Amino acid sequence: MYRISFAPELIKTVVFTLLYFLGATRLVAWWNRRQVRILCYHGVTRRLDRILHNPHKLHVRYDRFAAHLDHLQRRYRVISLGEYLAARREGRRLPDYSVILTFDDGYRNFLTVIAPCLAARAMPASVFLVTDRLRQNGDPNMNGHWTPADDELCLSWTEAQNLRRQQPIEFGSHTCSHTELPSLPPQETVREIRDSYTAIVANTDNREVALAYPRGKYSELIVEQARSTGYACALTTDVGTNDMRSDLFTLKRILIGDDDNKAAFAVRVSGLAQWLKRLTG
Repeated sequence: MYRISFAPELIKTVVFTLLYFLGATRLVAWWNRRQVRILCYHGVTRRLDRILHNPHKLHVRYDRFAAHLDHLQRRYRVISLGEYLAARREGRRLPDYSVILTFDDGYRNFLTVIAPCLAARAMPASVFLVTDRLRQNGDPNMNGHWTPADDELCLSWTEAQNLRRQQPIEFGSHTCSHTELPSLPPQETVREIRDSYTAIVANTDNREVALAYPRGKYSELIVEQARSTGYACALTTDVGTNDMRSDLFTLKRILIGDDDNKAAFAVRVSGLAQWLKRLTG
């Protein structure tokens, strides 16, 4: 007798595809229409194959990313993080199906791959920079054409400034070194949070700076340090959606990776993946 086994990833792909074609994602998206979804990307690559040193599949391939944006353009309303914060201050309701795009780490492929995709669809986004890496890398080739090195290099300050002038791109902090903050002594945590804030304000002229906790790790003390430093909000990688009462310093996000084909992306952004996780424990 032969025993047939199915990998969990294959089962998930089949289930997500079935739910998508049955229309479950549209139903759940409607149910969650007043929730604000914050999507968390990292890089987008022009490589046709997987990057070997990308074990968590955080560099999404270009065609897949473009399909994600097309889905958002059809079904959702992409707003900026700044618009969400302004609505919170002013007590006004946001459009139904609001989605915020965020990109962690500030890879240079944001300039050469992601920004043109966003510009073609008039979509805003927020990029969270590891400020020490920008100073170290200086100003790489400015021709704007993607090369494999862009999947490793980070943006320069000059490139960030140009992007901010040309498109509705907001820059926030991903700390100075991208070290998990709870692993550091308190005084070093303060430095990471404070110095990166100062660098973002000085180099991008952004007065409403957001913080993305490295690898989503935080504590009550770190939340209070971010608040007292002057950040407008802080983002985690806790999975979920947000509303107008969510704690601004523990905002939830939905992590998107290269495994997320059209169906999987629709399941995640609708909130259905979160429901399924709760049901299955």
